[in-house]
Amino acid sequence: MITKFKNSWQLFKVSLTVTLRYRKLLWFPILTTLLTAIIALFFLSAMAIPVVLHPTGYHLNQGQRWAALADYYLPAPATQPQSHLLARRDFRSGWLFLLVLYFVAMFSATFCNVAFYHEIIAALSGRGVSFRRGLDVARSRWLSILAWSLLAGLVGWIIRIIEERLPFAKRLVAGFIGLAWSVAAVFAIPVIIQQEPTWNPLKILQKSALTLKQTWGEELIGNVGFSAGSLVFFICWLLSFFLIGAMSVHSGNIWLMTITGAIWILGLLLMSYISSVARHVYRCVLYLYAAEGVVIEPYTQDMLNSGWKVKKS
Repeated sequence: MITKFKNSWQLFKVSLTVTLRYRKLLWFPILTTLLTAIIALFFLSAMAIPVVLHPTGYHLNQGQRWAALADYYLPAPATQPQSHLLARRDFRSGWLFLLVLYFVAMFSATFCNVAFYHEIIAALSGRGVSFRRGLDVARSRWLSILAWSLLAGLVGWIIRIIEERLPFAKRLVAGFIGLAWSVAAVFAIPVIIQQEPTWNPLKILQKSALTLKQTWGEELIGNVGFSAGSLVFFICWLLSFFLIGAMSVHSGNIWLMTITGAIWILGLLLMSYISSVARHVYRCVLYLYAAEGVVIEPYTQDMLNSGWKVKKS
């Protein structure tokens, strides 16, 4: 247990070091999140504008207009007039639009992750970081991204339905299915980057699982990585919060309490963000080791070999 804890803590520190070495990577999730938000807002606007502008006989600044819109678009029992039945069909069309929006969001997230991971791999290979180059690569892989987004979205939706609607014991089964999916698909994004575009997402999943199996074997049950390191950081940061809070309360200065509390929260958010980027860097390092046998410094082969839990026979 102590050895596993040390390995996890060491991986956490090394991954933070590598991430801060390529600081431009820290901007990538922010830019891609903004891009995804713009796409989502575009589709939401496409849905909201026709609803808001639907003719009701009232002006936009009249409260009766919004009541009329709610009466038109909300579902009604089948015993109500034909106009309400038409409204129910419009409501179902709205759900269809939300389903399309869900898959568009999946596509946008996958697209941005492909661009992000490509630049991580480029940085680890000594080629620097370029936002434009990452987007160009993602655009050239749009077919694979679309296929994978549809499969990942469908699997995620099915797992969620199972977890929400089945009894507790079957929810555990769904949890194991979700874990198996997460492990098998862990290298899906790097595979999309490195392989030729394909319309078959099962090939992507197969290649991801095969890359994992060839390096770490068949008995995998999960990634070790950051668990202990993140826990240690959180505990230390929490202790610092109690210490600073006690000093602030003892001083009786409300401004000092407010400022120190704000600094603590901002520091926690910043460190959590850097850690999340470091986790993506670590995944790409694992992929390069598994697919090409390359060990990125300052990682060691022993660190990467210990990157996965293995079932005991």
